[in-house]
Amino acid sequence: MGDVFIEQLVKKHYDQKDRSKKFYIIGIAAAVIVFMWQILMDSASAAYAEGKDSAGMSFTLLLIILIGIVVFIAYKKIKELNCEFEYSYTDGMLDIDIIKNRSKRKRVFEGCVSEFEIMAHIDDKEHLAIYLNLPVSDFSSTEILGNTYVFVATYKGKKKRFIIEPKEELVRAMLKDLTPRRLFVKK
Repeated sequence: MGDVFIEQLVKKHYDQKDRSKKFYIIGIAAAVIVFMWQILMDSASAAYAEGKDSAGMSFTLLLIILIGIVVFIAYKKIKELNCEFEYSYTDGMLDIDIIKNRSKRKRVFEGCVSEFEIMAHIDDKEHLAIYLNLPVSDFSSTEILGNTYVFVATYKGKKKRFIIEPKEELVRAMLKDLTPRRLFVKK
């Protein structure tokens, strides 16, 4: 039997949920900066009023440093909203990694394809109807395309639905491990 290894990268599209997260991060950063500004400027003006110029200068310098830190953290969090999913299929094992900002990688799914309960196109309501109440993990570009599939599997002790966008080569390889009664390919 030949070894099978297929890799695929899927870029997640920036959707309304991501825009909301971005504005949420910006809002929190702005609120923290205004709060720090108020406290440290009050402390600096009190120090200047008492004639302690060095203390006032220290508070101003601390304010600049803290604002820089808050802006840097907000920038990093916003950049993490850019993510991609990598599907790796090796001899019946499917691994899905999330890559945030092209630098941070985290494994989000790992399982044997032969243990999947079902895999069908996302529009296949006939076969997926009984699984609609299960929680969903979306590892796709968030657009429903011709190659958007849902599979049901038990991962970390919980049965879930997983949404992926495998290319045709990956679906054909999975067909060898899943019987036609559990993999419904869109025609």
